[in-house]
Amino acid sequence: MLIAWRAGKLIDASGADREPDYQCPACHQRVVLHRGRVVPPYFAHQTLGDCAVATEGESLQHVLGKRQLATFFTAWGVPTLEKILPTIDQRADCWLDRGDRQPVALEFQCSPIGRDQVATRTTGYQGMAVFPCWILGERYQRQHLNWGLVDRFAWRMPGWGLCLLFWDVSQQRLRLDHHLQQTAVGKIVATTSWLTAVDDLRRPRQPAPQPPVDLTTYRRKLTLDLLRGNTGLRLIQEALYLLGKNLPGFPPVLSTTRGYLPIFGRGPILWRVVVGAWIFSRQTQWTVSALWQLACEGLALVGGHCAGGIRFSGRAALRLALNDLLADLVTAHYLHRTTTGWQVAVKPTWSQDGRKWLENNERK
Repeated sequence: MLIAWRAGKLIDASGADREPDYQCPACHQRVVLHRGRVVPPYFAHQTLGDCAVATEGESLQHVLGKRQLATFFTAWGVPTLEKILPTIDQRADCWLDRGDRQPVALEFQCSPIGRDQVATRTTGYQGMAVFPCWILGERYQRQHLNWGLVDRFAWRMPGWGLCLLFWDVSQQRLRLDHHLQQTAVGKIVATTSWLTAVDDLRRPRQPAPQPPVDLTTYRRKLTLDLLRGNTGLRLIQEALYLLGKNLPGFPPVLSTTRGYLPIFGRGPILWRVVVGAWIFSRQTQWTVSALWQLACEGLALVGGHCAGGIRFSGRAALRLALNDLLADLVTAHYLHRTTTGWQVAVKPTWSQDGRKWLENNERK
């Protein structure tokens, strides 16, 4: 920890003298000042005991990063390192007092942490009308964008879309992965911007264009994955087999090149394929509510997340994807609008044999 209590005052380790009576601000047990050649000065419990918010075992990155973030975010409010919040048994890495505006708690996360812990801390801050801002360290910067990161730490920032924030201790700058989305074939992507001043957050940047989706390559990959026994596709293929359908042979109208918020598990195309197959096999007339249930069922089958993440909802993205699918089917004259919903007009044609499809396309 960087802050300790002594003689009725909070003392910063960076300017502390070696005294025998420092106390933890949370549990009031004795803490000892440590000074080393590599790690900056810090306090540690002499006997850890049952301190609810102890931060022993902090890395050099975490110690340095907290101080750097306090400086970087000064323009947002008056910073306080390691503010104790006893009502939620939490110590904010950096607290920003913004006067009559909502305070901000910066959480610099460098070590592994479970989803439940993130959810509990986030809910605790929100229950106190505090804005929690999770900023990730080097361990997370090295990871490819994945649902675990998005689920736990992503939040919507005005003008920047769905974002993840990272802090580079060596460069002392903020990395912002913004406008997070999932491509049609399932890859989670973002535009990365590096910010050297917090005021840069007031000037949102546009997302970079994403590379086009090659649907022929995607069909080929599905076919090869199934031939190799890819277990991730097994449940989807089994659901389609029951309808006499072959996954790689889905009709072109069920494909798409659009991207959406990253809630679609194995990807929006697979979700469209599953939902489209059910639309044309289960019944001929559909209501809005029945189609919504179908959309949720299909999302679960492809490993998606209708609820979204801890700090964003997935319902709007799913509704948008459903509306896009229905619009494509109406435009292609497979569905007709009625006063109560939609009517199946004609069923699209599926290719039956993935091996033949692959052989035919390899010859081209």
